[in-house]
Amino acid sequence: MALQWTGPGVIESKLSETNYIFRMEGKKDKTQIYHINLLKPYHQRLERVNLLVNGEENQEREAEELTILYPVSDPNIYDFERIKADSALEGRLSPTEIESLKQLLGRHKKIFSNDPGKTHLVEHDFELISDKPIRSKPYRTSQRQNEILKGDIKRMFDLNIIEIGQSDYASPMILVESTGRDPRPCIDYRLLNANVRT
Repeated sequence: MALQWTGPGVIESKLSETNYIFRMEGKKDKTQIYHINLLKPYHQRLERVNLLVNGEENQEREAEELTILYPVSDPNIYDFERIKADSALEGRLSPTEIESLKQLLGRHKKIFSNDPGKTHLVEHDFELISDKPIRSKPYRTSQRQNEILKGDIKRMFDLNIIEIGQSDYASPMILVESTGRDPRPCIDYRLLNANVRT
């Protein structure tokens, strides 16, 4: 049995605790009885708005763009001992090399952090070949992978790297696991990338 989405429509009346009379919008006198398990609320997506600003260029803005872009992060998050342990530096470098690396990173600790950050100075825009939304179904993952993904998503949400939003586009998230490394979440953007004008 194949199920297909139809709608949106209007619930006209309730027959029982589980059955409803449903009318499709645009079809006069066409009603049908649906079980509650086959009904979902419909949420209108936000309209896309393109904006073009035509104005004089600001000289101050040009000078501002030439500065080094630092991620938005708390400099106190920088922890060389954690970096040293995570990257197994003691097995690869001599003590003097480790000390000189520590001094170098310490001088530039504003741009190094153990946690990922973001910048507000640059935005990436790309042009799509087609306006047709690309929606890919999520891949199946095990319960263990789900727990890892949930933890990583919560961490990125707590660090304000990601935010809750609504979009007509959906790409599946996968967990990349390789020997000797922590699993890392990745998003499969192959279908979306194929629709980007280069």
